[in-house]
Amino acid sequence: MPYLISILAASLILFGFLLLTLIEERRGSRFFAGARYKLDAKVSRAFFVIEHVDWGAFMSHVTRTTLRTVAHDVAHGTLLVVRAVERFLTRAVRALRMHREGILPHREDGSSRIAGTVTYLKQNIGRNRKSRSMSDIVPRDTTE
Repeated sequence: MPYLISILAASLILFGFLLLTLIEERRGSRFFAGARYKLDAKVSRAFFVIEHVDWGAFMSHVTRTTLRTVAHDVAHGTLLVVRAVERFLTRAVRALRMHREGILPHREDGSSRIAGTVTYLKQNIGRNRKSRSMSDIVPRDTTE
């Protein structure tokens, strides 16, 4: 039954096309001429492109471009994740170091985090200045 319906539909469309061309030939003009001329121009342009494009090179270019874009997006996403983990670990190490050195115990005394950081920096700058002098700096031997 589906085959019979398909054959009848195709026959009806073919009969309609032949009838339409017969009527247009007798009238001497086309139905919907402007729209049909535009459609003919678009179809001929598409047919020209299909015939003259190097499809292998085109698909190669599209594939390379797509893979580069995907690789860039994956690398960028990975970089964002690594930077987020780095910020988290930096904060954790800073907090553990300050807790170990007793700079910011638990802030029960009401001191702010900024005051604790300034104190920490002052202690380290003073410690570094006292431990190093100009005589401690030894030039590297470049003869090796």
